[in-house]
Amino acid sequence: MLVLLCVSGCIEQKPASSSQSLIIACTIPPQEEFIRAVAGEYPVSVLVMVPPGASPHTFEPTPSQIAGLESADLYLALGSGMEFENRWLSRIQQQYPDLPVINMSKEIEIIQIDHPDTEGAEPEGHDAHEGTDPHVWLSLRNAARMVDTTAEAMVAVRPDMKDVFYKNRDSYIQNLTILDHGISTSLQGLKTRTILVYHPAFGYFCRDYNLTQMAVEENGREPSARQLASLITQARTDGIRIVFAEPEGSTRQAETLARELNGTMVLISPLAGNYLENMQHIAREMSGLS
Repeated sequence: MLVLLCVSGCIEQKPASSSQSLIIACTIPPQEEFIRAVAGEYPVSVLVMVPPGASPHTFEPTPSQIAGLESADLYLALGSGMEFENRWLSRIQQQYPDLPVINMSKEIEIIQIDHPDTEGAEPEGHDAHEGTDPHVWLSLRNAARMVDTTAEAMVAVRPDMKDVFYKNRDSYIQNLTILDHGISTSLQGLKTRTILVYHPAFGYFCRDYNLTQMAVEENGREPSARQLASLITQARTDGIRIVFAEPEGSTRQAETLARELNGTMVLISPLAGNYLENMQHIAREMSGLS
């Protein structure tokens, strides 16, 4: 009896936090790598609202996804004007007013975009958000700030894990910095510093490495015949023969454009969950411009 009581007492005295897990919601798959990198071996469940293969510009969550947020400890929002968050974040906050929502872009300089009103009404599924580029994570330097914000948010919920979370944060940010330097070196010798993309998702990547983004799609719309002809002329003048497209969307226009340029279409995903590996892949594909 005494032995059983002692064992029972020892179990009851075990810190609750060591057996608890974190449930963290986020918007896109790359954020999951940030969360798991900070967590390390600490148990964490990640609820990604826009699943792999879907576009945050058009995706609508299922009722079960929204219901799953009831058990979340916090929501890490991009906070950069992504259409999914524009449409759904206020609804989520109304339904779950006690759910902490953290702005991951609070330390990031957002790129402003001027959208010329050439075709009238906004395209379905695209919400203009004061002319900002929401693709903040496609910069390793921005990602470092996002990882730091992620660690701070997780420490606020599990303060007893502060040292572990911050150590994991520092280790991952070091990996981001090493990759950033490597990409910068690999892109220095490009003959042309203009990339032709279907969807204008790479503004932050281009800003980091002194590149210029030429986009086929403008404000969520496919180009008119006149705009496409002008784009082809400019691409030929600049010697561009590679058209970058995303596997999450239609590639029909990109394939047509590549044929017109006697070039090739290359798929690069801004939303792949394996963030470090994917950013290295994007840089490797763009280094083929030389």
